[in-house]
Amino acid sequence: MAMDPRDVHDVQGRPVTGANVYETEEKEKTAEVIFGGSTAEAVVGAAAVVLAILGLANMWPGYMASIATIAVGAALLFEGGAIASRYSDLARRTGASEIGGGVSAEILGGAAGIALGVLALLGIMPSTLTPIAIIVFGGALLIGSAATARLNALSTVKMSDRARDVTRGAIEMASGTEVLIGIAAIVLGILALLGMAPRTLVLIGLLALGATVLFSGAAISSRMAGVFRR
Repeated sequence: MAMDPRDVHDVQGRPVTGANVYETEEKEKTAEVIFGGSTAEAVVGAAAVVLAILGLANMWPGYMASIATIAVGAALLFEGGAIASRYSDLARRTGASEIGGGVSAEILGGAAGIALGVLALLGIMPSTLTPIAIIVFGGALLIGSAATARLNALSTVKMSDRARDVTRGAIEMASGTEVLIGIAAIVLGILALLGMAPRTLVLIGLLALGATVLFSGAAISSRMAGVFRR
């Protein structure tokens, strides 16, 4: 539903009309789409954490690792797909070309992880495919961290100064965490491929990855909520 131009105001409370109304609608649509994708990412990330913990508690660890792999892949795919759907508007507003590379990495990494997880769940070389998925996820997080950081460039004039600072700091922390966990996941995946307690290392990697996408999704969705018109 198109918004009533009389309901749109700038930061000083003055009515905004004409082309600026379209700009406001586009910005809010972008924030709404990313909010939905990030919320889905956080929910699926939480599910991956629970599955990894159950696996570490020795409750069907093989199945839990495969399903958690699918969950982490889906989480990356949700966020990457949401950002990709509004890429043109985001690139124009943030002036950041690295968003495209980060989003592509998340989409490809998420899709590849889902495929590997499904194959592992079907019993096709799970001890090999799940560590490979961990490595793929780690690389996707490393590249995608730049796109996460650039989301801070979106204006959040509807938020208080304190809330704006909190969400900005949360996204910066989420971006840094993605880099660290990405590196750790790659290392764990390689060690698992070398046969060093592969099931345990894979589950630990999935636990860390799930927690990271949960935190990242929550931080981004909070930031995007500040763009919505009240």
